[in-house]
Amino acid sequence: MISMSNRRLLAPIRAGRLPTRSIMRTKFLMWLTPMLAVIPAASAVAATKATTTVSRTVAASLFQILLGLILVLLVIAAAAWLLRRFGHLQSGAGGSLRIVGGLSLGPRERAVLIQVGERQLLLGVAPGRVQMLHILDRAIPSTPQAAAPGQGFAARLASVLKQEKRS
Repeated sequence: MISMSNRRLLAPIRAGRLPTRSIMRTKFLMWLTPMLAVIPAASAVAATKATTTVSRTVAASLFQILLGLILVLLVIAAAAWLLRRFGHLQSGAGGSLRIVGGLSLGPRERAVLIQVGERQLLLGVAPGRVQMLHILDRAIPSTPQAAAPGQGFAARLASVLKQEKRS
């Protein structure tokens, strides 16, 4: 069905005269204007829905990441607790090997006293190298009560080494 405004536009065509460009442009704009008015409203509704959807998706993703992070931190905390709780188990040496003490000699070098059964070994430890420095026949007491008060490991080691040299 042809509307009244379109009949007026088509009347000159039927009479054999073509409408001028200005008339055609005006009619086209009159036809296009209602459509253009609908687009911003539709885009505003679509943008609102898209924003809501995106914000929900982002919130869900952040929640999922946060939950995963909390889970990983709980696993790390549980592993640390288990190592602290059961980490003092003896190794394959059957409990006859233990570290009595150590002394830092430099930024990367240490002197370490190891108890093996009834003997004590003084080892020099450096990056990529462990060397036996001395075997002690008499054991250095490892408990603080046996040593003189205020005496550290270095002083105890020095006194034992002096006694070894005398004998």
